Amino acid sequence: MQPEGHEVSHLEIYRLLIEVKTTLDLTLKRNEEERAQDEKDKTDIFGRLGKLENRMAQVMIIAITLSVLIPVSVELFGTALVTSGERIERAR
Repeated sequence: MQPEGHEVSHLEIYRLLIEVKTTLDLTLKRNEEERAQDEKDKTDIFGRLGKLENRMAQVMIIAITLSVLIPVSVELFGTALVTSGERIERAR
């Protein structure tokens, strides 16, 4: 049972096999390089995200501190001005 009109030599089969192997090797190498670059990018992204979270925590602490200090200081200075007994006159 020989295929009609199709003669393929061993040399041609080996040539095609080498082409397929070369293409596969190049594809695997490119995929490995892309995977390494993705890991590097992920490390960079998560590092930047960690810095952002730390800065946001600092901003929240400052905001909470100010939200407590401002009303207390206004209350203290307001009562100090009222109880001082001095009359405040407006300059004309």
